[in-house]
Amino acid sequence: MYKLKFKKLSRLLKNNTLIAKSISDNIHMLENIEVFLKKQLPHELQNHCYANNLANKCLILMVDSPAWSSKLRFIQPSLEQALVQQYPEIINALKIKVRPATRPENTQPDKDKSFRPALSDTSRSIIQDMAEGMDDSDLKESLIRLAKTKRK
Repeated sequence: MYKLKFKKLSRLLKNNTLIAKSISDNIHMLENIEVFLKKQLPHELQNHCYANNLANKCLILMVDSPAWSSKLRFIQPSLEQALVQQYPEIINALKIKVRPATRPENTQPDKDKSFRPALSDTSRSIIQDMAEGMDDSDLKESLIRLAKTKRK
């Protein structure tokens, strides 16, 4: 059986200057694109969007929520045009992805703050009346079960 041998990244980069230079050049290029990108973005988007990667002349932008993604999609055509004009040999397309901001490891969502809505007595009564008039037995049973749920 063949066993994989792992090498430290620092050792690989030290022994192969071509790879190290390529990675370094990529980082510097993304940093330059990032600076240009921030100047093109509206102020409210600047802290929520960043250049993540460049693959096959497609710049991948990351945002931290679907809401910011929607806002970014509205300006995507003009932003893409500006980036392609500034970096014609490097960029010819733009892709937007969502990666939510991560929660620090030591924090947990508060279980006490979870909210489960309850039916009011009026709602329960209306659902019960509706269920009694149903022909579909499965739906009728489900509505009766829903009407019987109590407040906690």
